[in-house]
Amino acid sequence: MPVTLDTETIRLITLFENVTGTGVKDCLVDSQNNTAYFVIEEGWLGKAIGKNGSIVKRTEGLIKKGVKIFEFSGDLERFVRNLIPQATATKFRNEDGKIVVDVWVGKSDKAIVIGRDGKNLKVFKELLQRSHNVNEVVVR
Repeated sequence: MPVTLDTETIRLITLFENVTGTGVKDCLVDSQNNTAYFVIEEGWLGKAIGKNGSIVKRTEGLIKKGVKIFEFSGDLERFVRNLIPQATATKFRNEDGKIVVDVWVGKSDKAIVIGRDGKNLKVFKELLQRSHNVNEVVVR
């Protein structure tokens, strides 16, 4: 499924790439929570964050939004772990042609992973759908 980016998202990607010097694979803007989620090329996470988070802080000031950065991986399991570092185990299954990802997290981390009103889980689902055609993410 091809992803269509609007002009604001393209502007944010260009600004982020210029400030960090890293390549962006995908960007998701959550206007409701005033946050931009960037999926960057593999191996560039440290450069994108900067020393003590300086580049992230500068980027947040420029775009007037919160910034969350995730490292891309062509391997689905590794990408899920990059999105959800609290995951203790993952399982992938195919149900009627739909890819479902089960993610196990500790009891104390479950609320953090899901987020208020499921906002974090929605972002994870969207990013996984756009990059790896995952249809569902289940947190256990």
